[in-house]
Order: sequence, then C-alpha cells, then structure tokens
Amino acid sequence: MLREQLGAAVRGTKRRATHISLADWLIAVLLTLMLLGCLVSGTKELRLQAQCREALAQVKSARLAARIVSARCYAAGQPFADFTAGDGLCDGLQEEICELGSLQGTVRLTRTDANGYDIGRLVYQKGDVLAIYDAEDGFTVYRAAQRLYYPLQEDAHAAVS
Repeated sequence: MLREQLGAAVRGTKRRATHISLADWLIAVLLTLMLLGCLVSGTKELRLQAQCREALAQVKSARLAARIVSARCYAAGQPFADFTAGDGLCDGLQEEICELGSLQGTVRLTRTDANGYDIGRLVYQKGDVLAIYDAEDGFTVYRAAQRLYYPLQEDAHAAVS
C-alpha cells in the first residue's frame, strides 16, 4: 500500500488519500534508520581511512626530512642519533625535521644502522594514528583507540582485601 502511494506521488497522479497502516509506517521508519546508520558508519570509516592515508604521507615526508638532516649532520661531523633522548635524535633535530617536512605530529627515531646516520626505523604520531617506517619492512600505519577504561579505585580494593 505504501508502495502505491509513493509511486503515485512520484508520478504526480492524483489518488484518493487512504489510510496508511502502522506496519507501513514502521517499515518506512526502520528503513530510513537503517539507511542513516549505513551512511554514518560509512562516512566514519572513510574519515578514518583518510586519516591513515594522511599519516602515511606524513611519515614518508618525515623520512625524507630526516634523511636530509642526517646527511647534513654527517657532512658537518655532528651526531644525528641520541637514543638517550626521548625522541632518539640529538637536541633540536626533531624540530628541524618537523619544520622541514611540514609535520604537525611528533617524530621519533627508534633505530639506525651501525654508522648512526642511516635510518632503520622512524615513528610518526599524530593524535591516535601511528605511522612507522622500517627500512626492512616498509611503511605501516596503526590507529590506536581506547576500548576500555577501568579506573583503579583504592578504596574498593581495600574493602575486598
């Protein structure tokens, strides 16, 4: 019945107004909600895919910028890698790499080869997306999202003991 009324409305033919049953209304509402759910989930997935592709482009840019900075340090006889630092780079080099590569995230050098200038592994992180360049394996992008959070409550655990 709903099909005939919708068809008449699309064709523009006049039909006598009839009563639409509750089942037809429920079916129409359910189909509309399912369509909206599919559109929202598809849009979210496409947005996440775009973020991952952007992170891949950023880690490639970071690798190129790090290679340029590494070559400059090698030519000047200055050290490039410092694994005692949090980012694995000597002082000021992370900022230089981020500026040279136009990066908004953070760059960490986690591995070099024996000479200390060739990049073995480079990690780029922006938000919850993590992109890794590995000289042996290539590029990998991860997305970390918090699934569960269980706060530790000292009072509750003390009562159980």
